[in-house]
Amino acid sequence: MAGGVEGDLRRVGVVVLDWNGGALTLRCLESVYASRSVVPEVVLVDNASRAPVLDAAKQQFPALTTIRNPTNLGYAGGNNIGIRHLLERGVEAVLVLNNDAQLAPEALATMLAAAREAGEIAAVGGLILEPRMPGQRDRIWMAWGRVTWRQSLVGLPGRGEPDGPRWRGRRDAEWVSGAALLLTRRGLERVGLFDEEFFAYLEEVDWCARARAAGLRVVWAGDAVVEHRGEASSGGGSYISRKQYLVARNAVLFARRHGSLGQRLRFFTFFFGSLPLQWLRRWPRGEAAGVWLKLRGVCDALRGRSLPRAALGIDA
Repeated sequence: MAGGVEGDLRRVGVVVLDWNGGALTLRCLESVYASRSVVPEVVLVDNASRAPVLDAAKQQFPALTTIRNPTNLGYAGGNNIGIRHLLERGVEAVLVLNNDAQLAPEALATMLAAAREAGEIAAVGGLILEPRMPGQRDRIWMAWGRVTWRQSLVGLPGRGEPDGPRWRGRRDAEWVSGAALLLTRRGLERVGLFDEEFFAYLEEVDWCARARAAGLRVVWAGDAVVEHRGEASSGGGSYISRKQYLVARNAVLFARRHGSLGQRLRFFTFFFGSLPLQWLRRWPRGEAAGVWLKLRGVCDALRGRSLPRAALGIDA
């Protein structure tokens, strides 16, 4: 199939990964089943939640397939379980959707249409919006992604800006958000699944980099709109959270695998050079511990240490 998804639009699957998401996960599933022009096969994968919603979800959506992992496999490992299942079912594309995201009714069909463009397309992403606030214009969580090689490794064009016409259309991108990431069968067969060493955060950046290195395209489709709460599994939006550790750790993994010597030097110079200023800015707010988590993440990655699961609350 040219582009990896031509043919029957119903041959698309959606993976929703849940870890203690509760009602958020059910609202996410509602948005998937409300998709227009597409009838997806949907898999809900539970990552060892304290109070799984698998039974409630199955009762509400009888066609849903549910899978429960005995341990928390992270974003990468948990989604890989669902992707494998859907590929075995014969789908031609898989949408990986965060459980705290909601699809606009035409979002999935728009992504599929973008995946049928000329050229070999591995992945399609959409316009990620912040949760809608009554009486205010929609604001952008992120559009497409860039790799900056600065202290945070990546940049998020559009972040915090009001939505508008200039954030529509399509373009090739370095990477697109894993909050709603359509992966074609062709891309998955050539690139493989998510690298589970990343566990959570930046795994989509790594996957897109591998796809582009294999000569495949990563496309951003601004007409595919997704609302994303964000931070639902990283600590409730607090700066002192496992996210600081994981992003810093995984930035080192990414730099080692994909960066030139100059790019790696740029990243480490910005990272270590910015730490004192970050600490001074965060200390008066009582958030200096988040800076130490970043430093620990980088140091653990450089030393090849395994994830401190208990300290990060990964199994809680």
